[in-house]
Amino acid sequence: MSDARFSAADFADIDRHFAAFVARFDDEPILKIATMGLSRAMLGGHICVDLKNATFCIDALPANARWPDLATLRAKLAKCRTVGDARARTPLVLDDSGRLYLRRYFDYEKSLAAALRERCADGAGDSFSNQNENEDAQEIAVATALARQLCIISGGPGTGKTTTVLRILARLIEQQNLRDPRVENKRLRIALAAPTGKAAARLEDAIRDGAAALACDETVRAQLPKSASTIHRLLGAKSGSASFFHDEKNPLAVDALVIDEASMVPLPLMAKVFAALPKTARVILLGDRDQLASVEPGSVLGDLAEAASAPKSPLAKSFIVLTRNYRFGNDSGIFRLCQSVRDGDATGALKILREEKCDDLRHAELPGDFAFNAKLKTAALEGFAPALREKNPRAALETFGRFRVLCALQRGPFGVEEINRKIISILQEEKLLARNQTLCAGLPLLITENDHQLKLYNGDIGILLPDPNAAAQNHQQPPQRLWAWFPGEKNEMRRFAPGRLPPHKPAFAMTVHKSQGSEFERVLFLLPRDDSAVLSRELLYTGLTRARSRVELWCDDAIFTAAISRRAQRSSGLQARLSELSA
Repeated sequence: MSDARFSAADFADIDRHFAAFVARFDDEPILKIATMGLSRAMLGGHICVDLKNATFCIDALPANARWPDLATLRAKLAKCRTVGDARARTPLVLDDSGRLYLRRYFDYEKSLAAALRERCADGAGDSFSNQNENEDAQEIAVATALARQLCIISGGPGTGKTTTVLRILARLIEQQNLRDPRVENKRLRIALAAPTGKAAARLEDAIRDGAAALACDETVRAQLPKSASTIHRLLGAKSGSASFFHDEKNPLAVDALVIDEASMVPLPLMAKVFAALPKTARVILLGDRDQLASVEPGSVLGDLAEAASAPKSPLAKSFIVLTRNYRFGNDSGIFRLCQSVRDGDATGALKILREEKCDDLRHAELPGDFAFNAKLKTAALEGFAPALREKNPRAALETFGRFRVLCALQRGPFGVEEINRKIISILQEEKLLARNQTLCAGLPLLITENDHQLKLYNGDIGILLPDPNAAAQNHQQPPQRLWAWFPGEKNEMRRFAPGRLPPHKPAFAMTVHKSQGSEFERVLFLLPRDDSAVLSRELLYTGLTRARSRVELWCDDAIFTAAISRRAQRSSGLQARLSELSA
């Protein structure tokens, strides 16, 4: 639970408009301030505003007013028609702990907590999560998933989450086959899903590659899932609607569901997933509890991790943490830096950056404008020129995926918008991109809004190129039509007319948030020169762990230290509702 501090300057027009709308029904000054705080909190990713712990500065309050204690606050709000308790059907909910919600989000939180409690109760007598250094965490995860309906596996990149889930699925298939030898009639129905198209593609690739090396019978290998989808596609998204085809009245036809990158799944979507599951379905959540939470409201995986640490909480029996890293060696600069950042050890992190020579980690202070532009040019040409010379869309996207520039902010001198502009200018000067064209061959695109009809989703990355087959057939070489190419199912390429695409932007540089669910061979990670509330240890950790082989970090030490000291916490009641399991 995070404490929030609000002053008049924090509130935007949308917050004031929301409060004014509520005031049409209840003319209570304290409610007006509280609803402005709720609006601001939700835009920041919080599920609710904790009125008991929130601090409203004097300039946010009416003249000569003081923020009341919880008892007084509750008495004032009890007189309001728009506010009620958990049992009322009011648009706003004030719960017993002083958390103020929009009714819809309170219901999401309550239903998800109930679904998790129900699955935690299954097999509650078996505990495999009391790990010690001599136990194999992957074996514990497999045993947990076989014994319980809910298994949550958290671990950083390279800790074997995909390998573990493959072993789980193989064992589940073996058990099903033993129960009914008529395999073709009683196959285990397994679904693989992730919050973004890119994350789903990565999961599909990892499952396919891992299945080939898995020690199991060929009949079992043949029954392992071959494809993964986005959660929206799995549930059956309806265009222009927040509801899905699959829900509690029309559940999914699955026996086991695996969701990768669970840290990216917002609370409303996770609640809808659990609502759409048959009561008997197993759920396996994979993710990294130390990463940034979802862009949309909620921090479900973080709340689950905190709830699992509560004394005697049955959720602890379902939560497994993988710590052994198989990708990075003990001498890896990336691995040790990520550990220091995760632990909030700014001194240790700075020592690694300043004093140690690591092949996979480079660090530089942010240079002045002229030197920055020169360094950025060198990095951009080294990182992007190979992809821009590719004419085949599949090869171009694969090559482009090896390098990315990550930024902490969207705007500002070191934000995504400005860095993309600079990189495009550099590539145009080198004649790798055409000048004076908004859309040109080789331009990578990042989708920023879901389009369920086209099956293009926020976070998907494509590239603009002519059709290589059409170009080969046309010997006179007139101006070639550009298509936007995106990876599809079964490793196929999908093409779209650029004018049909949902909102998108160039993708040479991305925010750390947008990079979640992706990995690149090399990353250039830029922090701004000025401090920002957005900078946190979770953001640093997430950005650094996007790299498979090398990170180059440009930052000032003071900003880096400030970010490590700041936690990206979100207000919600999910942790408390799950911790009640220990009662």
